Amino acid sequence: MKRKLMTLGLIAVMTISVLTGCGTPAGKESTQTTGNGEAGTADTDKKVGYTICWTVGDLSNPIWAEKVDQAKKTAEEYGCNFEAVSCDNDSSKQVAQIESFIERKVDAIMIGAADPNALDDVCKKAMDAGIVIMVEGIKLNNYTISMIADNYEAGKMIGEETAKFINENYDGVAEVGLITYYENNECTIRGQGMVDALTELCPGAKVVQECSTCVADEAMTYVENWLQANPDMKAIMSIGDGGGIGANQAVKAAGKDEGFGIFAVDGTVEALQLMADGDPIRAELSFGSGWQLGEQAFKVCYTALTEDDFDKDVYEEVCLVTYDNLKDKVEEWGYEDRIDLSNLK
Repeated sequence: MKRKLMTLGLIAVMTISVLTGCGTPAGKESTQTTGNGEAGTADTDKKVGYTICWTVGDLSNPIWAEKVDQAKKTAEEYGCNFEAVSCDNDSSKQVAQIESFIERKVDAIMIGAADPNALDDVCKKAMDAGIVIMVEGIKLNNYTISMIADNYEAGKMIGEETAKFINENYDGVAEVGLITYYENNECTIRGQGMVDALTELCPGAKVVQECSTCVADEAMTYVENWLQANPDMKAIMSIGDGGGIGANQAVKAAGKDEGFGIFAVDGTVEALQLMADGDPIRAELSFGSGWQLGEQAFKVCYTALTEDDFDKDVYEEVCLVTYDNLKDKVEEWGYEDRIDLSNLK
């Protein structure tokens, strides 16, 4: 499956790349905050001081926390009002949150959907009210603009790394655990990509345990039980860093970290630090740093608010982070003061 690249149309409306600091979209005057706290701009044709709200599945998930934090900082630089809430992976709660945003007549709603199937009606209602719907990470049926990833391809890349690890260290034969998240269709697709690649490239590997969670504490409990039931397990694949970090804790607590491999998606600061410390996390599939994704998500939403002509779907790039390129990625993402590489071999 081929990934689409961010098209030139969208790049043209953003004068500064997601890899740099915040800037002003092309053709627009910079939105400033005046001395009395009110937003002001030289562009009288566009509304200023946009109110943008973001509802996400779970802010205890480290990658979501990183993204939301940076989106808030970027919104402040653009002179926008920004608010983020967690629905705790409860689709009915998320619908209620969106209903509240509609009643408040906000300008845009950013959504990290807990259950895409539950949001069709409320998103249509918001769009009928003139509210921009920006979808991040998970595609919906009704939306204005999206920033999404090729989740199957991302999963395949993790499955390939897991297969490589087992082939090189265990002659292609090992018991494997899978941490997926069935409540989310995109995460399910990501997990299927992992299994398909592992099956193709390492047929002697067998997934003997699997669970559905994106929370570290829950994953830790699952993996503790797995290691008792399957003491010969040598690898775990996780659709996110919540699961990967929890698995890492369980494997270390069981004293099985030597020769064990954990392969996860997200590339959060916490997971990368564990990798740098020589923990069982051996590879991370990242869509970019948390701050990159948060800044880009806000800018994509802002584009839909301020431009008449934009690309509806923006696809996130992916990169694999391993011991070999970890130092380079830490420098590229500006994490030198957040990740200690002194133990990196």
